[in-house]
Amino acid sequence: MSHSPAAAAAQHDELDGDELLLWAIMRTFEVQAIAQYREHTPQLAVPKDGIGALLIRVSGDDRLLDGSVLGASMKALVASASEARHEGEILVIQGLVLERVRQVVYSNLAGLDTLSERSRSMTAVLQAASAATVALAPPLFASASSGRGQQPFSMFAEASDDVLHKLDSVGEGVDEVFGSRFGLRFADIIGDFVADLVPTCGKLGMDRRKVMSHLAGALMGI
Repeated sequence: MSHSPAAAAAQHDELDGDELLLWAIMRTFEVQAIAQYREHTPQLAVPKDGIGALLIRVSGDDRLLDGSVLGASMKALVASASEARHEGEILVIQGLVLERVRQVVYSNLAGLDTLSERSRSMTAVLQAASAATVALAPPLFASASSGRGQQPFSMFAEASDDVLHKLDSVGEGVDEVFGSRFGLRFADIIGDFVADLVPTCGKLGMDRRKVMSHLAGALMGI
């Protein structure tokens, strides 16, 4: 049976179950981050304008996430991030850590030809917004740590410890669900994340060895 070009294009644009689960997860994280940015660090919300609405249109509920092996660990990670109560904690947990993780995920997705056209288009928008937010966060963190009279590393380590532990707990699920389908491997995501974060922390006046030790302890149980 032959298909019209319009029907073929619509089929290619359709999101499969793995893509819908992926966007349900990213929607959960993005909506939370945007709400925290707007309340505590409005500068970081500016590049995210429209991002939450975009993801809600694609995946507006948690049914797929709740039914997946990633449900419990992802919800625990989101709950940990929700504990941030002031600007400094938001800048660490979201601006320096989770936003950078999201950027790495989008960067990895951007190179895939197995995504639907719709997902590729969304990925480009999300990657650009996340990159802009990541660039804004470090100077805001420097100002916040100075204003609170707290050493940058101390502020970073205290705020990030639990969320990094919870991030580590999603690793097996990420590999199981997205490894073969998208080639997303937790070790690769974390490797890119650490490679990007450590130099940023160094520029913020943190000792590289202390940062590496903190990340290793939280992410690898050392």
